[in-house]
Amino acid sequence: MQTLKIISGTLIFILFLAGCQSSNTAVEVFHEEIKNNEEVDRYKMVEFVEEDNIIMYTSETLEGNEQINIAYFTKSHSEWAWTKTGVCPLDEWSANLEDEPYLWCGTLTQPRHKEIVVGGTTVESIRLQDGIRRAWYHLSENNNEEIRVILTDGSEEWLKEVK
Repeated sequence: MQTLKIISGTLIFILFLAGCQSSNTAVEVFHEEIKNNEEVDRYKMVEFVEEDNIIMYTSETLEGNEQINIAYFTKSHSEWAWTKTGVCPLDEWSANLEDEPYLWCGTLTQPRHKEIVVGGTTVESIRLQDGIRRAWYHLSENNNEEIRVILTDGSEEWLKEVK
């Protein structure tokens, strides 16, 4: 009986210690990393898209320029790491094509812009707090995607056309 109590007590202590270890999240890693970034004066997290491990955020550089950014996170051995960053330009596009998944992003500013299609996929946009800008992103296995904007009248504009 005494042995059973010792074993039970030891197991409870081990489980307690395991529960006390820091289990970092992508959001915690994001805040820690960005606070240590000397090039960013101020920032604001806009949205965490958990299913894609994406955080959209705005940052202000030391020169006072605000930009919309995207951070991509991966998890290895229960530890989160910020592995890709993209700057999402206004009414343009950019891509981080270092390795898969390739990260495409941009920002819509015109009310006539209804949606973005990257490759053959209509991508989601995230409305920013000013109510006008909508940031979009796409993760892809293709490093040469076509990008077009569907306008409210049904017509389309190409941001990037593959020929």
